[in-house]
Order: sequence, then C-alpha cells, then structure tokens
Amino acid sequence: MIEPKEIIRTNRKSLAITIDENGNLIVHAPKQMPLYDIIGFIEKKQKWIDKKSSEVKSTLSKNKNIVQYNEIFFLGKRYKVVETVGVDFPYLTENTLLIEKCKSQKKKQNLLQNWYLRNFEAVIMPRFEKLIKFMKQKYTSVKVINSKAKWGMCDSKKNLYYNWKLLMLSPDIIDYVIIHEISHLIELNHSKKFWSIVGAVLPNYKQIKEVLNKCGFLIKLY
Repeated sequence: MIEPKEIIRTNRKSLAITIDENGNLIVHAPKQMPLYDIIGFIEKKQKWIDKKSSEVKSTLSKNKNIVQYNEIFFLGKRYKVVETVGVDFPYLTENTLLIEKCKSQKKKQNLLQNWYLRNFEAVIMPRFEKLIKFMKQKYTSVKVINSKAKWGMCDSKKNLYYNWKLLMLSPDIIDYVIIHEISHLIELNHSKKFWSIVGAVLPNYKQIKEVLNKCGFLIKLY
C-alpha cells in the first residue's frame, strides 16, 4: 500500500484523495474520522492510487531535464538550456536557448521566467485578439498571472487572466485555454451550455483537454 504523505483534516464531510505533483498521496478527511476508516478507504482505492502515482512519476522521469531547468518547452517544442559566458540576453536557436552563466539555480529560474514573460505579449495576445474577435465577445481586461494551479481564469467583471506558463504548451493547447476563458464571458460555469460554446469553436476540445491534463507538472514549475 502507498502510504499517504499527508492527511489534511478539515470540516469537510467526506474523504477525498489526490496525487500531488511528485506522485505522493494526499488525503483530505473529516476532522473526527478514525484513522482505520481512512486507511480502509485508501486500500479500496489502491489500484487507482497506484496507477495515478505511477503516471506522475513516469512523466517526471521522462521530463527530468525540464524539471531541473536544463531544458525548457516553448510552444510545445523542447529546447536545451545552454549557459554561455558572454551571452547578455537569452537567445533562442533552432534547438537551444542560450543564456548567461548563472551563479545559482534560483537565478537561472528567474532568468528563464523573465524570458517567458517578455514573450507573452508577442505570442499570446495576437492569438487572444484573433479568438476574441471570432467569438464576438467584449471583455474588461487581460492580465498575466503566475499560478501553480490555474492556466487561466475569468471573473464576473469580465477580467481575463492567463498564466505565462501557457508559453510552454503547443499552439493548439494555448488556443484551447484562451477559448475556454473567453467562453466564461458567456457562461461563468462548467455547465453543458458552457462546453457547447467551447465545442462550437473547437470541436476536438476533449482530446486537447486530455493532453493538457498530462501537462500538469509544467504548471508547478518556477
């Protein structure tokens, strides 16, 4: 049995289990629930836990260099990060991103993040403007966010928020996230009507959504 890394007790009424970004089991349980009931629940869900944990750990293993910031994804393509003495600004070649020599891992992460942010306006906004015009919607503002949980958001005041980490994803997935949030301008929920709006613009959204779900480890970076 995979032992839980953490049991979080709150005022909730039921048990829930999740697998975190490192493949660890996290349990959410009612405050007064006995431990033997929690363990019994875990044992019943063992096959699902084993499968999901293995999937996460396999993804991390295959993308070890991405997680360690020795490689990056940009628009779905993998590039090797090369630290080079004499390089003042990041420079993207066919297969590599040349950056200045970094004294620490933190500096390297900050440099890469700033490079992504500088590309956001030029890459994401033209796609957004094209799609918002196509869907004939009005909005209040578009803002860049740095989130480890959300690729995008839309609030009741018609403000749209997009995660700069979208730049790691392929163009079709980026478009899906943009369309998803624009659709919330019409329907601020995930009802059947909402998904019909998404599907009218992007008929294959379900397949793209499945691919996006496998990219969850990327949103946890930086």
